[in-house]
Amino acid sequence: MTGPSGPAPTADNQIPEVYARQPVLRRLVPRLVGLSRDHHRRVPHHEFADDLPVVLLSGRHGTGKSAMLDDLQQAYAPDTGPWPGPRVPFARINCAELQERAGVGPETSNNSHAVEMLVELVAQLSRPVAGFGRLHFPRTTAGLLAVVSARRPGNDGELRVADRHAATLMGVPPDARPRPTWDALFRHALPASPDGGSPDPAWFPEAAVRAFLGGRRRRPTARRLTSWYETYRSEADNRLRGLPPGASGQPRPVPAAERAPFVARLCQEFHQGRGFRRGVERMLAAAFLEDVRYGPFRRANRTPRPLVLLDNAHTDAGRDLLELLLDQRADRGARDRMVVIATELHGDDSPDPRGDAPDGEDAPYPEAARRSLPDIGTGSGWTRESTAPSAGVLLLPLPPLECEHLERMLRRDDHASFDPYIASALHDLTRGHPMGARRLCEAVVDRAGAGEWVAAGELLDLIHPGGAGESVVWRLLDTLVGSENHDELCLFSLAWDREAAERLAERWVPRRIGGLPAADGAADRLERERWSRGPGSRPFITDRFLRALLVHQMRSGRGGRGVDWSGAHALLAEHHRRRAEGRTGRAARDERARFLWHRLAAGEAQEVVDRLYAEFLRPDGDALDWLHALRTVAHAPRPPGDAWFARCQEVARGSRDLAHLRADPGAGLEKQAINRLLHALWYAADELAEADRPLVERIGQDLSFLSAQHLTGRAVLAQAAIRWPRSVRNGEDWPLDRRWQDGRPDAGAAR
Repeated sequence: MTGPSGPAPTADNQIPEVYARQPVLRRLVPRLVGLSRDHHRRVPHHEFADDLPVVLLSGRHGTGKSAMLDDLQQAYAPDTGPWPGPRVPFARINCAELQERAGVGPETSNNSHAVEMLVELVAQLSRPVAGFGRLHFPRTTAGLLAVVSARRPGNDGELRVADRHAATLMGVPPDARPRPTWDALFRHALPASPDGGSPDPAWFPEAAVRAFLGGRRRRPTARRLTSWYETYRSEADNRLRGLPPGASGQPRPVPAAERAPFVARLCQEFHQGRGFRRGVERMLAAAFLEDVRYGPFRRANRTPRPLVLLDNAHTDAGRDLLELLLDQRADRGARDRMVVIATELHGDDSPDPRGDAPDGEDAPYPEAARRSLPDIGTGSGWTRESTAPSAGVLLLPLPPLECEHLERMLRRDDHASFDPYIASALHDLTRGHPMGARRLCEAVVDRAGAGEWVAAGELLDLIHPGGAGESVVWRLLDTLVGSENHDELCLFSLAWDREAAERLAERWVPRRIGGLPAADGAADRLERERWSRGPGSRPFITDRFLRALLVHQMRSGRGGRGVDWSGAHALLAEHHRRRAEGRTGRAARDERARFLWHRLAAGEAQEVVDRLYAEFLRPDGDALDWLHALRTVAHAPRPPGDAWFARCQEVARGSRDLAHLRADPGAGLEKQAINRLLHALWYAADELAEADRPLVERIGQDLSFLSAQHLTGRAVLAQAAIRWPRSVRNGEDWPLDRRWQDGRPDAGAAR
C-alpha cells in the first residue's frame, strides 16, 4: 500500500469517556485491521488469521461506547487533518438511527432491516481509499436492486424505498440534487408495453438488474455474478438433501439472455415473506461477504482489512445483520476478512441488596468468548470454539472507571481546592459511569477553579459549566433519558416495583406515556433502554446511578412537579403496609421492610427505631430476617435539607444518646444501640457521605453488643459485626448468609 507518510490524525485531547479503553483502541483494532493508528504503515496480523470475530463492546448508557467508535473513526476515516478520508475501506452505521429512518413494516414489502443495512454498507465501503483503490459489490448490488425494485401500484412508501435505494446502489452521491428516481435510472431498460400503456410492475426488477449488468464496466463480471448465485442455490439444495457441497456437479452456465431474469428471481422469493424472505436475506449476506473477499480487483481487496463500526447493535436492525453475518461465517466458513466492531446497550447487572431484581438480561450470544479489556492488550486468545454462530463473537464488557481515573480528571487544575473525599464520593455516586464522572468532574473543577471550596455533599447541586445556571444533574438526565417525562421518572424513582409506581400514577400522573398508562409506559421505556430489568424489576428503576439522580431531583423539588417528598413516601408506605397485611412469611417481611424504608426516607427515624426494636425483642424473631430488614431500611434516601449529614453523624456516634434518653426514658441499651446502628448504616449507605474509621468501628461495636442480647441470633449478629464494618470500609455490599446461623466463620455467597 502506498500513500502519504507521517502520523495519522488523532484527537487533540484524550476523550474522558475512553479512559481505560486503550487496549481496544490502540492494540486490538490495529492488529485486526492491519494498519497502525498513528502511522501509515501496515501492522502484522498477530492473530485471527482469516477467521475474524465480531468484537462486541457491551455497556450501559454513557459508558463511552460511541466515544470509542468516534475515536476509531478519527483514526481510520478522519474528516480533517493532513490526509482526510478513509485510510481503509470504512463504514459506520448507527443501527438505531437507521432503523428509525427506514420505517420497515408490513406495508412496505420491498424493504427490510437487512436490506437497509446492506445498502448502507455497500454505499460506504465503496468509497475510494487513497493508495488502496475501492471495493466493488456487483453480486450484492444486483441482488439488492432486484429486491427493492418491485412495488405495488399506488404504494408511495414502496416507491420511496425504490427511489432511495436505487440511487444509492448506483453510486449517486448522497448530496446530489435533484436526486435521480428509479424511473430516471432504469426506465429505459423496461420493454415496451404491447398496448402502449403503463409497463407491468412485474418487469421492474428484471429491468433494474439488466441495466446494472449492462453497464460497460460490469459486462465482464455478469457471467461470474450469475454463476455465483447458481452455485449458491445448488449448494443450498445439497445441504437440504444432506449431500456435501458440489455433490450434484457444476451448475449449468446461465445464458447471457437469462442472466437478468435469473437474478431477478430473488425479488419474487423476497416478497413471499417469512422463511422465503429470510432465505433471500441470507443469500444477499453471502453475496456481500463474497464481494468483500473477491472483488473484481483482487489486489484492492487485500490487507489492510475493511473496517465496519456498528453502533447500537442491540436494536432489531443491528441484531438482524449480525445474525446473518455470524450464520454465514459459521455455516459456510466465509473468510471475508472484514473487521466488525459493534456496540451493544446493556443494563447494570450488579447485585442490589435493596431489591429482588432477577438475574441479568438474556444473552443473545450464548457461545460468545468473553474477555476483559486488560486481557486483550497483548492477545485476545480468541479461537472459534464451536460451530454455533454466536461462537464468532468476542464480547468485551466495558468496565466502569476506577477511582484513580476520576482523580486524574480532577487534577486538571492544580490550583483547584476541594474536599479530599470528593473523588471517592464521585465514584460511589456514579459507580464509575464515564459520562456521569466526566460531567460532574468538570463541574467540580469549574467551581473550584473560581476559588470556591467544593464539599462532597454539594456534588448533586453543582451548576453545569457554561449551562446558563442549569444544574449538572439536569443536563445529565437530559442526555441519559431526555426531558420529556422528567417529572414522571423522578416520581417513579421512589417506587419499589410497578405496582407501587401505579399507585403513584393513579394519584398524580393522569396522562399516558407512549400510549400506555403512565406506569406501564415508563416501565416499557425503561426496560427498552436497559434502565430496568423487566416487569418484575425491583426497584422500579434498577440502575443505581440513574435512580440516584432522579431521587435527588425529587428531593430538591426540581422533579415530580406538584408532588411533595413526604406525601409521596406517605402514600407508598401505606401501600406496602396494606400489602404486608395480606401476605405471610418472607413476602410479609419484605413488605414491612419497604414500609419502614419509606418512613425513614420521610424523616420518621424514631418510628423506624421503635419498630426495629420491637422486632428485635420478639422471642421467635429470626436474627437474619432482622438484619435483612435493617439492611433494606438503611438504604433509604436521605430526606430534604442539608442538616441531615451532621445530625445523622451525631446520632451514629452517640452524641445524642442523652437527648434521646430524656425524650424516651424507657429506652434501654439495646434500643439506643439500634438507634445508633441505624443512623450509622443510613449515613454509610448515602452516596455522598464518608463513613470514617470511628463510625465504621462503632457499627461493629453496636452489632457485637446486640449479638449478646439476642435470644437466638448471637452467631448471625456476631458474623455481621465482623463483616459489615469491613464491607462498609471497602464500599462493598453488606453480606448476609444463612450459614451464619451455624456459627461458622467461613461465610459463603451473600444472600
